[in-house]
Amino acid sequence: MGNMNDAFYERFQKRWMETTDLPPQTVGPLTPYYKLVTKRLKVMPLPILILLSLGVIIALFFLLGSGVTFLTSLLQRGF
Repeated sequence: MGNMNDAFYERFQKRWMETTDLPPQTVGPLTPYYKLVTKRLKVMPLPILILLSLGVIIALFFLLGSGVTFLTSLLQRGF
């Protein structure tokens, strides 16, 4: 029984090392901004997402005016 557990643990440990040995994500020249955004989103995403959605809503209101209501109704009906 102990030999089976040892073999299982060795397979698990080998697989664990494979999955944890990943290279860091790079996005070319935008890598510092990517790391900054993902770091903040991992800690507390809700306030950032709420502010972002409010910004999008305000921008759409200024760009489309009352057409936002039409766009919302259209999207709720599923086109």
